[in-house]
Parts: sequence; C-alpha cells; structure tokens
Amino acid sequence: MSSIERAMDKIVAGTEPAVDGAIAVVPAQPPNESRDVAPTAPASVVDVSPPLSPASAASVSAAVTPRAQEPAFGNNNFVNIDFARLAAGGFLTPDQPMTRQSEEYQHIKRRVLGNMTSGALNTNRPSNLILITSSVPGEGKTFTSVNLAISLAMEVDHTILVVDTDIMKRDLSRALGVVDRKGLFDLLSSPHLRLEDLLVRTNLRNLVILPVGTKRDGSTELLASMRMRELADEIARRYHDRVVLFDSPPVLATTTASALAPLVGQIVLVAEAGSTKHETIREALQRLDRVTITGVILNKGTQAAAASYDYYGSYYYHSR
Repeated sequence: MSSIERAMDKIVAGTEPAVDGAIAVVPAQPPNESRDVAPTAPASVVDVSPPLSPASAASVSAAVTPRAQEPAFGNNNFVNIDFARLAAGGFLTPDQPMTRQSEEYQHIKRRVLGNMTSGALNTNRPSNLILITSSVPGEGKTFTSVNLAISLAMEVDHTILVVDTDIMKRDLSRALGVVDRKGLFDLLSSPHLRLEDLLVRTNLRNLVILPVGTKRDGSTELLASMRMRELADEIARRYHDRVVLFDSPPVLATTTASALAPLVGQIVLVAEAGSTKHETIREALQRLDRVTITGVILNKGTQAAAASYDYYGSYYYHSR
C-alpha cells in the first residue's frame, strides 16, 4: 500500500494522515450545490476567486481589469465573468472578505506553486501542468478547479490557463461561460486551428480559458494522441511562467484522466469527505499507477474534521 493510500485510509476514516502533508480546509459549496458543476445558469459569464489577502479595493479592481497590454492571442475572444452569480453558488470571488474557504485555498495554491520550483518534484514532466481529477462524479472536482484557478489568478507573478477536458459534461466551460465556443477538441481534430486562436481572455486579468470545444467522437484517442502531447509541450514551453490547470473527468468514469496523466507534472485528486470509499480511492490510484499523485483535496469535510487536519506539510490538501 502506498503512502497516499495509507493517508487516504486515515483521512476517510477520520483520523490523521499517515505522512506529512499539506491539508487545507476549505468550506464547500452550499448543500444545493454539492455536484461537480457550478450552479446552473446561462452560459454567458462566470468566474470566481478568493482574496489573496485583505487586499484593498484598488488592488481587487486592478485584478479584475484587463491589462493595458494583453498577450497577443491573435483573436478577440473575451468573456466577462459574472462574479455575483458564482458567489451566489458558493464559489470564491475576488471582492469577498477573507473567509476560511479563501484562506484554505491559499494553502492549496502555495503547495501547487511550491511544486513548480526547480527540483521540487521528481518528475520529467513540466510541473506547471496540473491535472485536477477525482475518483467518481460528484466529489466537487470542477468546483475545486474553478476555485483554485481563480485563487491562482489573483497572484501577481503568474497567469493561469484553465483547460476543460470533459467533453461529455462540459461543466467547467459552462461555469465560465464559454461552453459554445471552439476549444480543445476542435484544436486536436483540426490541423488548421492554432492554440492562440482559441484562448479566451477574461475580465480577471490573469485568467485565460481554453474551452472544451464542440463534441467530438474518439475523445480519449484525441487526448492520448501525439497532437495532445505536442500541445502540452507547447503550452508548457511557450507559457513557462503560466500555471495550467486541466479539469479532467473522474478517473473511474472515463479513461480521460489516465490519458492525460502522463503529460502533466502534478496530479491532484479530489475526494469527498465521509463519502468516498477506501476501495474507490485504491481503484483510482491503480488506474494512475504509472504517475505520481502530488496532492489530495478532501472536499466537503465537516468543521469538526477540519480542526484536526490543519497544517501537515506537503502532500495532502483538505478542502471542505
């Protein structure tokens, strides 16, 4: 049994992790938003983000205003983010006061960014490419992906590219208001499209989106193709100072996560506190047995559980 399995056994059972790990305690979405997806609403404008610190109104305003000189994407793709709608759904937003949830996403992103430093991880894949997945649907994976992306986008020194890879549910694209735009699977299917033509800028200055795109057959084959490997390498090389989050379908629901896992340098597994079974986690880890899980987020935890999981070091993240 691996150290992650032992730790997850103890986390799910309600006892302390078996190894040192960073466990962040992040309040979950409201009870009526316990699904993977953001609140159902028109697919027009959405986005969220926790405050990095008790920032002034001026600094928050700057963060959600496009830069004077945007990256040359070669297109006019832009979406405004409806922070009010996401806030109503329990997501983080940049203009919220400091909360336990936003503070715990601070712990999570500090580990993610720390893993990007030279030599932090024993992997030959770019550590700025990060896969967010879960074992099964309903554990809060997309909710976590959106919150983490927005929290990271509030950083001064990094830009964030969030990529939706779930062609069936398209939850992240729907949450961010880009569900009807061309994106990843169009790019993988057509040699005539360019990455820079499909990137979507947002009114959150440091956040860029690559939508999932239109529905295509053979999605797993496309993600396992040489074209996808070349794309991952291109993103990592061209945007070396950018954090790239891939929101992937659950490991046990499709083969998408298994196809993407060898392409990234960090893999974060989301598990639902008090619900995900030990056997489910073990099966998911077995599906990802040739790659390294660099973090686990225990989602939807109770306040009582959170108290015993606060600060543990580097591998485990606990969000609720």
